[in-house]
Amino acid sequence: MLTVNDFPTVSTREQLASLVAEAGFLPFFSSGIAGFSLRDHIDPAVWFKDGVDGPWEWKADVGVYGKLFRGKAVFMTPEWYGILACYRRDGYDFEGMYEDGLLPHGALPIMSELEKGSAPGISMESMGGLNAPRMGVISSDLRARTGMTDKASGFDQIINLLQMKCFVIPTSFEYAVDRRGNPYGWGLARYSLSDDRYGVQIAAAEERYSPKEAKELLTERVMALCPDAARKQAERLIK
Repeated sequence: MLTVNDFPTVSTREQLASLVAEAGFLPFFSSGIAGFSLRDHIDPAVWFKDGVDGPWEWKADVGVYGKLFRGKAVFMTPEWYGILACYRRDGYDFEGMYEDGLLPHGALPIMSELEKGSAPGISMESMGGLNAPRMGVISSDLRARTGMTDKASGFDQIINLLQMKCFVIPTSFEYAVDRRGNPYGWGLARYSLSDDRYGVQIAAAEERYSPKEAKELLTERVMALCPDAARKQAERLIK
């Protein structure tokens, strides 16, 4: 099996996609485990260089991307994301987790607005039926629609927690454009409900594995990819 000792130097979007597909998941920045991050294997020529597309520009086009390990960015295949959701949700749906006090109050308005879709009042039925895809909501609009517009609202912390619990995922990033039509800045995330995008994979994992089994699969995968990592390191990473 591929290990971090065999990871190639990544210079293109296609190479990154291939590595994520083979590894199953890959932290963007340092993970605390030697060699187990894109940062450890990226070509310096494409690492945050002005005027050069690199992994920051590729992030929405390579598998599932979000703050999934210890609140930090991770690339992941849809299948492994389903297993992660099985573990992190621990047998709960959102309503159950919220009602049991395991999520903060602000999580409810965020989820409610994402259920409406890209504009207030738009439902899946009005978009052409129950199976019509629901568009995500850009972060600035989501803040405005929930009234969570200042730092005191805790929006950033809550949206990150909902990513960690695998209820919400960023599905695209939109950039400001200069006079020449060139994008610039860090980009605004467009958030979607995870089940709208990866519900099939999540349901399949929950049907096949218990949360405990899903955790063990993730732990073993980290240890297989990182032969020098201790079990405690692997467990800490995916917690």
